Formats: sequence, structure tokens, C-alpha cells
Amino acid sequence: MNDGDFIKIDFEMRTGEDRKLVATNLKDLAMENNIYDESKTYKDAVLIVGTENLFKEINESFKNTEIGKETEVEIKAEDAYGLRDPNNIRVHTVRELQKLEIDPVVGKEVTINKKRGRIISVTPGRVLVDYNHQYAGKPVFYKYTIKSVVEDPVEKARSIIEMNYTQSADKFDLSIENDLFTVKLPEEAKFDPFWIEAKFNIVSEVRKYLPDLDINIVETYSKPEKKEEPPSEEPVKTEEEKKEEEIKEDQK
Repeated sequence: MNDGDFIKIDFEMRTGEDRKLVATNLKDLAMENNIYDESKTYKDAVLIVGTENLFKEINESFKNTEIGKETEVEIKAEDAYGLRDPNNIRVHTVRELQKLEIDPVVGKEVTINKKRGRIISVTPGRVLVDYNHQYAGKPVFYKYTIKSVVEDPVEKARSIIEMNYTQSADKFDLSIENDLFTVKLPEEAKFDPFWIEAKFNIVSEVRKYLPDLDINIVETYSKPEKKEEPPSEEPVKTEEEKKEEEIKEDQK
């Protein structure tokens, strides 16, 4: 494999000396290890060889393997998520968390002052938050099999969206015609604040990996449908009203 190749893989990632499974694209394996997430779609994972968001050891491994071969890479703790740093454990007051509308519960993940951490202790008036990465201090074991190389530009573009945005890329209508790449947004993305940041990254990566394409992002806001008013029903007449009408008719 070479830098910039889009590859489809099956993978499993384990951490610690006990090799606990923490991530996989294989549904059955996730269920067997009690990490199945029903909100997640389990399918072939697509990665780009040589990107900075992959560990150096994994990137090097990709370049020296072949399609269909199962490969395992071990990454030392200091080269993975780093060693644990006691200075990354901070004390916060309960009042401080209350102002941020955070319920102090042990194990809860929180974001305070733009830093993500996990509550590890709650005592009267004090909350201890660990800002170390949850896998800090643990070696990583990454096993994978390359299934194929992605060549279709539309599929590459869809993969870029999948890597950068929380919503499923299958909801986007994508097409390429005459060197114009058109992205039609689904309803879920139009008012999603996460889309704003994701859009910048997606455009940057499409320009990088599909440089011959112009990019057109389409957001269509249809006019609201007019609601048809139900036909008005004639008021039900009382017996007295009916008799009065009969009298009037007789007098004519």
C-alpha cells in the first residue's frame, strides 16, 4: 500500500496487558465482548494510508502488508496514547460543576474549559477529574485484514464524509459529473452545528485526495406544505331551532 490509498479493512483494537477489546467493525466480535453499540453501523472500515490520525506503526504496517493477510501491530504505551501524567488529574468544586450543569457521577465523561476528562472521584464539595486519555499508560494491539483498495471517487468522497462527520454518510446524496463533485445535504445535517466544522475538514480532504474536482455543496430548504383545512361542518340544530324553521316555512 502507498500513502493516499483508501483501504477497506476489518479490524480489532485491544488495549492493556489483558488485551481488552475496545473497538472493532465486526458486529459479532463486539457483541461477544460486550461493547456492541446499537447506534453504530458495523461495516467495512475505510482508512487512508499515511494520514496523521493513524499511529505511525500502523501506517508503516499498511505499507508492508498485502490484501487478505491478517496483520497485528503492537504499539507501546508511550507511542500510543502516552503515559499517565498525574498533573492531568484536577480537582473541581461541586459548585463549579453545578454552574456548568454537570451532574458529578463517577465514570462520567465531561468537558470543562474545552478539555475532555472523566470523573474518577466524588466527595463532599470536591470532584476529581482525570484528563488523561482513557487508554493512557496502556499498550495498544491492533489487528487488521485489508479487504480491498477503494478506487471509485464517489466512494472515496463518501468515506471522507464518514471519517469527519458523526452522521452516516449513506444519508448524503453524492454525485460526480464533468469534474464537479456535488454533495446534497440530508435534513439531519442542515441544522447540525457539528456539520459546520465537519464541512471544513471534508472540503480540505476532498481537495487533497481528489484534487481534480470542483466541490458543490447543496442545501435545499423546501417551502412548507400548505395544510388543507377540513370542510366546515354544519352546526347541529336543536329541536327548538328545527320547530322555529318549520313555523317560518308554514307562514310563507
